[in-house]
Amino acid sequence: MLITNQDEAKTQDSNHWKPGEVEITNNFFNNKASLESIGIALTSVFNHEKLFKIIIDLTTNMLRSKYASLMLIDGDSLHIKHSNHIPVDIMMQTRVKVGVGISGWVALKGLPLLVKDVESGTRFLKRNSNRYSTRSFMSIPLTVSDKIIGVINVNDKNNGELFNESDLKIIKVIAKYSAIAIRNATLIEKTKKLSVARQLERTCHHPSNKFLPVTFKSLKLGPFNKSELYLENNNDGEKKYVLYWKGGDRLFINEKREEFIRKNIDRLFVPKNGRKQYLRFMETNLDRVIEDEDSNPKEKYDVAKDVAINIISDLYATPEEVCNVERSKQWIDNILGLISSARNNYADLMNAKSNDQYLYGHSINITMTSLIFAYHMGMNIEELSEFGQGLLLQDIGMGSVDPSIFNKPDKLNKEELNIIRKHSEVGFHILQETGKLSPESCLLALHHHENFDGSGYPYGLKGNDINYYGRISRIVDVYNALTSDRPYARAKSSGDACRIMEEDMEGMFDSEILGSFTDFLGSVRAVNETSRLSI
Repeated sequence: MLITNQDEAKTQDSNHWKPGEVEITNNFFNNKASLESIGIALTSVFNHEKLFKIIIDLTTNMLRSKYASLMLIDGDSLHIKHSNHIPVDIMMQTRVKVGVGISGWVALKGLPLLVKDVESGTRFLKRNSNRYSTRSFMSIPLTVSDKIIGVINVNDKNNGELFNESDLKIIKVIAKYSAIAIRNATLIEKTKKLSVARQLERTCHHPSNKFLPVTFKSLKLGPFNKSELYLENNNDGEKKYVLYWKGGDRLFINEKREEFIRKNIDRLFVPKNGRKQYLRFMETNLDRVIEDEDSNPKEKYDVAKDVAINIISDLYATPEEVCNVERSKQWIDNILGLISSARNNYADLMNAKSNDQYLYGHSINITMTSLIFAYHMGMNIEELSEFGQGLLLQDIGMGSVDPSIFNKPDKLNKEELNIIRKHSEVGFHILQETGKLSPESCLLALHHHENFDGSGYPYGLKGNDINYYGRISRIVDVYNALTSDRPYARAKSSGDACRIMEEDMEGMFDSEILGSFTDFLGSVRAVNETSRLSI
């Protein structure tokens, strides 16, 4: 802290200012009503630009100073948000590293600074700028909830005098309410700002929108590859939609048409006609939802889950459609982005379990849990992608099974069990025939019901004869079944499910993988318990 040489030690103790501990000496600020009016004036403004201007105007008026600037921390730098003397272009370009220079030091330390002579001190010795008529200034941190969010700088009193301790007390009060006001405005702005998912929903459900925008990928390999296409024409501000393509799989039959589509992609739309079209629209924009910083993990997962259910239902209906396999690959890529962005905070994703449409929800839950676990174990991105593609489609053979069998509330008879057990081989052949998946991905359909001790099906394979992905999937498959409500059994807790798998099902699983999995689940449960206790 630098005031003057004789005052430095005394002022250092007074710098540990906290809201509510300010002793006001200025006559105006001795009036409690005046203090409250400052707080009300600042904290009742929720527009950032207006608020910043009010803070600077209030600062210069109350301190009778010529110049003031407001800087806020963004990342590791201070950015000028408002000033009554710095040109806008300079404000836009200026970045001050936290810890560097006077403002940076104040932002780093969180201590107010009153300098009576910038050219005579030692810590911040520098030549005074020609724009300032005196050598005295103040720099005050903006602190809210013990977090430093920025700095207010003040230069030059109108009467040419130096800033003093009374001025310091005044600016502390202004800074206190300014920080609270900025925090409140930021929180309100965040609540008003729609997440990408909500924006997309609003676009899709708005009554005036009869058509939905597409992307090139969604037409070539995605959900709209067989949809009708309409070309948007804008005549004198009025939008009209003309049918361009009646639908089908020959849209990209020649290079000329493909070039036209690329050039006019912003003018191409599909008709809005029901929930499946809505889900295709969300699928088209799933990467935007996953990357959105204003969406929480559960919101992202809910959109991804609904999109996946739609993809899987299309796959079950037309397993020969190669495009649906490509859609599943794109979905896995997006999910890996979601898992990666969690940065080891998996609890929210693990808790966001799908409980609808048991067969589809089961596939999604196994895929999510297995990929999160595999990511946690350090599986590389190529392996994760290959693993994920197989996971999502490993039960595709169930499309050939009568739903009344796998939804039966009672124990299956021998004939029904044999029908169910055929789905592994059926699914394996379906995936092989697409020619779009690696052998390892296809093997998941064949091996995901094989047990480590040879008691599984369809071949009774043992130990390492079971594909590595299959050994992981088998563990997660059983865990998901135990922790889900089924027609014949109530869901077990995570801890009970792990105990059953370790004790009552001993030998069924690769013990090394099972140990890693139960340890992983234990860490997730610990996070959940900590979160519960902190509420």
